Amino acid sequence: MISALFIYSLRGELLIAKHAKSTPHKSMSEIFRIQVINNLDVRSPVLTLGSTTFHHIKSNENLWLVAISRSNADSAAIWEFLYKLNALLSAYSLQTEERLKEDFLVCYELLDVVLEGGVPVETELAQVAAKMSVKPTVPLDKINTISDDLFSGANRIFHRPKQDRSRSSGFSVREQSPTKPSAYPWRPLGIRHKKNEIFLNVNESISILVSRDGSILRSYVDGMVDITTRLSGMPLCRFGLNDSLSVDTPFASETEINASSNSRNKRAIPKAAAGSVFLEDCKFHPCVQLDKFDFDRVITFVPPDGSFELMRYHVRENLNLPFKITPIVTVAGKNSFEFRVTLKSLFPGKLTAKDVQLRIPLPPETVDCEISASNGKCQFDREENALLWKFSKYQGLTENTLSAVTVPMRNSSVNVQQWPRPPMSLKFEILMFSNSGLVVRFFNVAEGERNYNLVKWIKYISKSGAYEVRY
Repeated sequence: MISALFIYSLRGELLIAKHAKSTPHKSMSEIFRIQVINNLDVRSPVLTLGSTTFHHIKSNENLWLVAISRSNADSAAIWEFLYKLNALLSAYSLQTEERLKEDFLVCYELLDVVLEGGVPVETELAQVAAKMSVKPTVPLDKINTISDDLFSGANRIFHRPKQDRSRSSGFSVREQSPTKPSAYPWRPLGIRHKKNEIFLNVNESISILVSRDGSILRSYVDGMVDITTRLSGMPLCRFGLNDSLSVDTPFASETEINASSNSRNKRAIPKAAAGSVFLEDCKFHPCVQLDKFDFDRVITFVPPDGSFELMRYHVRENLNLPFKITPIVTVAGKNSFEFRVTLKSLFPGKLTAKDVQLRIPLPPETVDCEISASNGKCQFDREENALLWKFSKYQGLTENTLSAVTVPMRNSSVNVQQWPRPPMSLKFEILMFSNSGLVVRFFNVAEGERNYNLVKWIKYISKSGAYEVRY
């Protein structure tokens, strides 16, 4: 992900150069000095020249921290790493030009610990200090607060959760003055809850574009796993998904990201994933132990207390389409259209979709519409110039039809043959249904030798993204 890391002084002197992958050309350091440091008009924290990208931040002591990447890397992850590196440098009193020149060996040892082959592997101060030959200059009781002080003026990618008591009658008590600092900055010591419970929500948004002949031009699912925890002590959570072995992480190589998609028939409705799901572009909360995930494919983490976003993912293959829309549109008159639309639900009959709405754009200068629907409520919206077919609840494995004839304005000058026909769009929400076929296979929580009396809740929520059909 990171090809090289440079640290400059305020006036542009190169103090530290760490080459993580293939050694960049020597002129790279000069390019950044000329294009950014000596250029007063530069305001962007990222500079791209050809296939090389410079991500940079400026520390409180006016040091330039620059990460160079030669591939399509995750910019948010790189900036997160740079800000945490800035916190580590401050913890070792390496935040000034003079200190870096005096203790440059400590800085290089620090970079060897946090970077392996261009991939950030460890950025938490308590864990880094255990691997360093030199201990940090900050007191041990301030190990978990130094990052908060340095990040107070920066936008973090992963926000620390606040206490959420809205869904539980229990309460939490945090013991004061722990004898030693926590090894997990996102979770302080001494948390106690009257009732131990955890809520896991798998939220998915499906987007699809169907052409006029019924072939699927684009289909994908953006998923997110949200967790709300109210657990005492320092619990260790482990859960597994039915994902395939080829799972992409934010630090995956380019060869792992490119996957074959020749097996999909674009003219057919994709069937449910059988057994496993191919996840792409997975992004995890810092609490997730990535090394264990890469080894045994189990998501292991010590969670923050409260609500937080555990992971995001992307799925493109073998999707479960919840609805099938079959439109037949013909020219009924000089400037009039006749719509015959069939809406069929493909999810199991025991499930129900709520807030279903099909939006059908109409030609310009339409003043009214003759409507006949087998179920639901359909009305002509003059402001949007569209038909809105609504269902408060839509049962699975059911089919409904809609017939409508547009009434154009008198002496209309619009040529319906030249009307571009914007696609129909569908909105919905289905509970306990997974568009990608993703399933939580197991979910375990342990806390040392303590017998945990735990309440676990797992919920699947599927919503519509850009669910569109051309006609």
